[in-house]
Amino acid sequence: MHPATGDGGQSPTVHQLLRRLAPDYLKRFGPSLPGRHRQVLRKILACRTPALGGQLFACPDCPGFDYRYHSCNDRHCPQCGQRDTDAWLAQQRARLLLPVPYFLVTFTVPEPLRHFIRSHPAIALDLLFAASAQALQDLAGNPRRLGAQLGMLGVLHTWSRTLIYHPHVHYLVPGGGLSLDGRRWVPARRQFLLHHQALGDRFRTVFRERLQQQHPERFAQVPAQVWKPHWNVGCQAAGSGENALRYLARYVFKTATANRKLPLLPDGKVRWDYRASKTGKPTAIHLEPQEWIRRFLQHVLPRHFARVRTFGWLHPAAKVRANRVRALLREPPLLSPAEQTAWQPPGEPAGETERPEPEVPPHPQPTTKNPHPYRCPRCQKAMRLVGAWSPGQRMLFPNRPP
Repeated sequence: MHPATGDGGQSPTVHQLLRRLAPDYLKRFGPSLPGRHRQVLRKILACRTPALGGQLFACPDCPGFDYRYHSCNDRHCPQCGQRDTDAWLAQQRARLLLPVPYFLVTFTVPEPLRHFIRSHPAIALDLLFAASAQALQDLAGNPRRLGAQLGMLGVLHTWSRTLIYHPHVHYLVPGGGLSLDGRRWVPARRQFLLHHQALGDRFRTVFRERLQQQHPERFAQVPAQVWKPHWNVGCQAAGSGENALRYLARYVFKTATANRKLPLLPDGKVRWDYRASKTGKPTAIHLEPQEWIRRFLQHVLPRHFARVRTFGWLHPAAKVRANRVRALLREPPLLSPAEQTAWQPPGEPAGETERPEPEVPPHPQPTTKNPHPYRCPRCQKAMRLVGAWSPGQRMLFPNRPP
C-alpha cells in the first residue's frame, strides 16, 4: 500500500474514477440532477467501452485479438478530443498569429453573480461573451485610446484551479487594429493595449444594460450589490501569442480537467493537486468523492453552446477585413482552395511564379487495406482490421478470409 495515497501506488485517472464512482452518484442524486448532467455523465461512462461499439484487430504474428472501442467524443469527456485539439491549434496558428505582439485579456464577474450565471447558463454565458467583446471594441474604437477595431478570439472557462464555478472569458487579441476608415493598421504599445479598470467599468455597464433590456425578469433576480463594486479585467502581454494559444487550446475540446491521475487517500477522499495562483507553489485539497463529482458536473455547458467565439475582423463573416489586415502587415491572405490556384503574390507577374511543391504529411496516410493503423501492444507491428460492430448490432467481419 502506498503510504501517501493508500491505493497501492496505482492512482486512477479522472475517467476511471468517474466510472468507479458515478453509478452510485446517479443512484443517489439522479432524480434531482439536471437532465443535461445525466446525459453527459452517461456518455462519459460509456466512452471506450463495448456499449459504444468498436473494432476488432488481429496481429499478423501474435495470437489473439485486440479490441478498440469507440469514443464518446463529448466535449466534457476527459479522455476525448486530443486529435481535434491538435487540428484546431494548427488551424488557428495559420489563421490568427500575425507578426505583432499579442495580449491575453481575461474578463471575470463578481462572486455574487456566479450563482445567477450557473442557474441560467444559456442566457448569462451569452451575455458574458457579448458584453466583454463590446467593452473591448468600445474602448479600442475611442480615438483617444486606440482608435481602431480589434480582432479577438474568445474562449470560455467556467472553472477555477479547485474546480469551483468561476465563469470567465479569455481573449487572445493582436496588439493593434484596423483603423476606423479601414485603411491603416494602428499598432498598440508593446506592453499596453487598454486600461484594465476602464475595461472593467465598461464591461459591467454593458452587461447590466443588456440583461435589463433583453431579460428584465432575470434582471430582477440579480442582487443589487453586484453592480456596485469594480469588475475585474486582467490584461497582460502575451508575446507572439503562441504560448497563450496553446494554453487556450487545452480546453477547447475538454472541460475542467484532462484525464490526469487522481490519488485516492486512505480515508476515501480524492486528492486534487493544483498550483496556487498567488504563490505558484504546488498544493492540494482533499475532496469527498461526491463533492468532486458535483464540482466536475457543474461545468457542463448547455447543449450546442459555442465555447469558442471570434469577434471583429477575425469573425468568419469579416474575411475581407481580415485579408485587408494581413495585406497591411505584408502577410499572405487567407484563401479558399479555388482562390489559392489563381492568387499571385504582389509584384510577381502571373504565370512566372513557381508553385511550391506540396508538403509531405508528417505521417503516411493509411492505406485502404489498413485504414486504422493501430500497433500491436506486444510486438508493435501494424494490426489488421478483422471485425467491427455498432451498439445493438452484430459484429461484421469485412476482412474475414473466404
